[in-house]
Amino acid sequence: MTDKTQADYDIPSDLKRNFVIACRILACEGVSEAAFNVSCRINDDVWMTMPVTSPTLVEEDELVIGKIADGSANWKAHPAIYEARPDVGAIVHCHPIHVVALSTLEQSFSPVHHYGAPFHGKISTFKSPGQTKSELRAGEIARQLGQNRCILQRGHGVIVVGKDLQEAVLLTLFLEESVKMNLIASQLGKPQYLTIEQSEKIVPQILKQRSLDKAWNHYRNKAQILGYF
Repeated sequence: MTDKTQADYDIPSDLKRNFVIACRILACEGVSEAAFNVSCRINDDVWMTMPVTSPTLVEEDELVIGKIADGSANWKAHPAIYEARPDVGAIVHCHPIHVVALSTLEQSFSPVHHYGAPFHGKISTFKSPGQTKSELRAGEIARQLGQNRCILQRGHGVIVVGKDLQEAVLLTLFLEESVKMNLIASQLGKPQYLTIEQSEKIVPQILKQRSLDKAWNHYRNKAQILGYF
C-alpha cells in the first residue's frame, strides 16, 4: 500500500485539529512514552492515521490518509479492525503500564469503580507476544477483539476502539485508571467488585455525550496548560 497524504482528500479541519489534540492528550496522560498510534475512520472506506513519529510531534499537515481495504505499511491492525467492525470510528494503540501488567495475568477483569464499568466483560487478550508485523496477525487480532471494547496484547500494550476519536481516547484513559484502581484496592484489602449487572447500569452514565465532552475538555485543557500544544 502507498499511503496518500491528506491533500488527496477533503478532510474537515476540526477533525484534523482534534486528531492532534488526541495525540497530545495521550502523551500528557503518560499512557506511553514516544510510542503509540491513533487512527480514525473518515467514511466507509477511508481512514486517517499519524505518521511514524512521536505523538508529541504530530502536526495537522502530516496526517496520513488511506483506503481501509488497502491496509497500511505501518499500522496493520487498524484497517483490519475497521473492516471487521463497522461500528468502530477510531482506534488507539498504546502501552499503559498498569494495563500492560494486566495483560500478563491469567485472570479476567472486574472493576471496583465506575470508570471500569465499560470494560466489564468487554476485554479480550491476544496472547502471542510481539508486534503486529503481518496482515495475518492483524486479522487474528481483529477476530479476537470481537465485539469487545479493547484487546490486550500480552506483555506489549492494548488496542482500544470507540465510536469516534473522543470516545476511543477517553476509554483508553479510563481503562488505565481502572486497572490502577483495582491494584490499589487489592493492596489495601479485599476489593468489592462491581457485578456485571451493576456495570451495565453504570455504562450509559459514563458514555453519555455530556460526560464524554466534559472529560475531553478537561484533558484537552490540561494538556494545553502543561504545554503539549
